[in-house]
Amino acid sequence: MAGKTNTKQICVFKTQKALLEFMDDTRYEKEGMAWPHTPMSRIRINAKDYSKGIGDLAVDSFYNLSPDEFFRLANAVQKAKALTINDYNRCTAHLNRLMELKNHPSSQTPVSSAFDEVMSIAKQFQCSKNELFSEAGEKLMAALQARSIMQTASGKDGTTLLDKMIADATAELEEVKTSRDLYADIKILNYEKYINPENDKERRVTSIKLAYNPKMNYPYAFTIANGWGVPQITSLKGVMIKEGSVRFTQTVYLCMDEKSLLPMLKRVEIFIKAMTVHGLDKYFETVTNPILFYEMNEQEN
Repeated sequence: MAGKTNTKQICVFKTQKALLEFMDDTRYEKEGMAWPHTPMSRIRINAKDYSKGIGDLAVDSFYNLSPDEFFRLANAVQKAKALTINDYNRCTAHLNRLMELKNHPSSQTPVSSAFDEVMSIAKQFQCSKNELFSEAGEKLMAALQARSIMQTASGKDGTTLLDKMIADATAELEEVKTSRDLYADIKILNYEKYINPENDKERRVTSIKLAYNPKMNYPYAFTIANGWGVPQITSLKGVMIKEGSVRFTQTVYLCMDEKSLLPMLKRVEIFIKAMTVHGLDKYFETVTNPILFYEMNEQEN
C-alpha cells in the first residue's frame, strides 16, 4: 500500500483502522488522439483495513475506475444529498396529504349528509342534457366514489385502503431516511497476471459499492472487495463472470464524511482534467491546432 512517498498517490483518507487512497494509473495513446486515454487508463482505489494489525494481518483490496467511471461516481456523490432532500420532501408532503384526508371529518362519516349532498349534486350534473355538465358530473361522481371506497373499504385485517396507503407512504419515508446505493459495480480481470495461482480457471474479481446514509455522521460508506471468479466469453467476444463463481476473500469497509470525501474527489477530477490536457499535446501537434486552423480557413474564404 502506498505511503506519503508514493508519487502516484493523488490523495488519501486515513482512520485508526483503515485507509482509502486514489492512485494515478492513467495511460495515454502514443499517437495523437482526440481522446488521449487508452482503454486501460484508470484511477485505482486502494483500500486497507489494519484494524487487526499490519503486515499479513491487514486486509488489502483495490478497484480500478476508468476516467468516465470516476466522473460517474463523483457525480453520484455530489447529487446524493440533494436527491435525498428532494425525496424526503416529496414523501413527507404525500404522507401529510393522506393524513389530512384521514383526519377530515367526512373521512369518518363518508355517508354523512354533507357527503350525500355533494353526491346528489354530482348526479344532477351527470344526468344533465348539457354535454359539458354531464361530463363534469361523471368525473365528479367517479372521484367521490373512489374517495368513499378508499376510506371505507376494509381488508381482511380491518384496515381501509387509505390506512394501507398511509402505511406504504410511512414506509417509503423511512426508507428515504436510511441508506441508498450511489455506485456499485463488479469486474473480472481476465489477464494473465490476475490468474489465481491456486486455480488457473479463476481470475481476480474486484467490486465496489458506495452507499449514502443521511442519518450517519460519516454518511458515505465504501465497500471495496477482491476475490476470485471464473471468466466467461460472450458471443460478442466480451468477458463476463460465470454465474455463481464469485467468492470474495478480501473486503474493506470504510466510512467518510462529506468534508473529507468531496475535496478528494475534486482533487482527482482536477488531476484527470490536467493530465487529459497534457495528453492532448500530440493531438494538437498532429492537427496543427484545429481551432486556429479552422479560423484561418474561414478568413481565407
